[in-house]
Amino acid sequence: MSELNKSYYQSLSTLIGSDPMLKKALETFEQYGIPDKKQEDYKYTNMQSFLPTALKIASPKEANANFKQQLESLGALPSPYKLVLGNGAFLKELSHLPEFLSVQEKEEVNQNSCTLDSFSAINMIGLRKSITVKVERSQKVPLINIVHLQTPVENETMITRVSIQAQELSQSAFLEIFHAPGEEKKSFSNSLTTIELAKGSHLTHVKAPITGDAHGHVGKVTANLERDAHLTSLTFSVTGRLNRNNIEVFCNGEGSHASVNGLYTGRSKQHHDSFCHVHHKAAHTTSTQLFKGILDDESRGVFTGKIIVHRDAQQVDSSQLNKTLLLSQKAHVDTRPQIEVYADDVKCGHGATVGQINEEEVFYLESRGIPRQKAQKILCHAFTQEVIDTCEDKEVRAWLSSQLFDSFEKYALEKLDQQGK
Repeated sequence: MSELNKSYYQSLSTLIGSDPMLKKALETFEQYGIPDKKQEDYKYTNMQSFLPTALKIASPKEANANFKQQLESLGALPSPYKLVLGNGAFLKELSHLPEFLSVQEKEEVNQNSCTLDSFSAINMIGLRKSITVKVERSQKVPLINIVHLQTPVENETMITRVSIQAQELSQSAFLEIFHAPGEEKKSFSNSLTTIELAKGSHLTHVKAPITGDAHGHVGKVTANLERDAHLTSLTFSVTGRLNRNNIEVFCNGEGSHASVNGLYTGRSKQHHDSFCHVHHKAAHTTSTQLFKGILDDESRGVFTGKIIVHRDAQQVDSSQLNKTLLLSQKAHVDTRPQIEVYADDVKCGHGATVGQINEEEVFYLESRGIPRQKAQKILCHAFTQEVIDTCEDKEVRAWLSSQLFDSFEKYALEKLDQQGK
């Protein structure tokens, strides 16, 4: 066991008490440890090089002036409704929710809803409180912003868990934001979001870490879909030192559909890793995966996507696509689209493309009187917009476009302008 694993194991050992569930989580961590490149799922991301050398868990805090100021610094959110958490604790004073939405803060954790791995084990053991949001049967809920605020403390890890339960025939949408300010303090966050979609329910979930350049984030979104349930998922990674996003979707009921999408942009030495598994466990289920990225400077992107069609899950229709633009010679991407099929009557497709801006498209725009630099800007924006447009809410799309411009496009466009001089 490495020194890092020993340090984390010792810290976690002091937190489990006599709880058998936590003991099992500690055993899982002891078995796998902090992932490095020797583990297949982390082949291109050595997590040991990104983590703090010791596990120091951020304490949940009450609402205070700093959290209020931090929330205000995010500017106008796409919806007036917000569920605000400070270092993982529910901040009722800063939240504003519809009266008919049920929100509960719990100390106990339901582990049955996700696959237990090293980071889920850390989340489970280190978690102080979890948040459960319930959308009642046939209820149509307007967009809810779930805002995670983290105190900017050097080498401190925020641990959060949110469970969203959508009852039968309900419709809802959630924008989950992780905000950790600070350009120099190397903070970290570990999150888990579980989504349960009952029969005929529709839910949109957008995850957006908006953090400082020194922040590292590891998070998992796991979803279970029952009969005729529809999920639209979008993971938006454009900031931070590291983003490792694990997405695990189970189409358990016939007629269920999952649209799983992601956008990542990198500059400097940012590292964005998207790991997505979609399980088709019932017949007549469908899914799509679309992940796109633009990488500049010495940034790195990783995409691992897998479609798993389980035995007897016939008449499945599933597709997967990853596209990445490289704007510099030192930018790098590793892409692994995969299909694993155990049924014989299915339609599955997957693909990946990696390249630079299409010179023919640039030439076409130039031939219409558009300067070269502006043509490149237009093509980059159009490339990313396809993913943003998978979200139906126009206010969320506008907010994401604004965040994309502030965190990446403005930088890339200034660089293109300088190259054109």
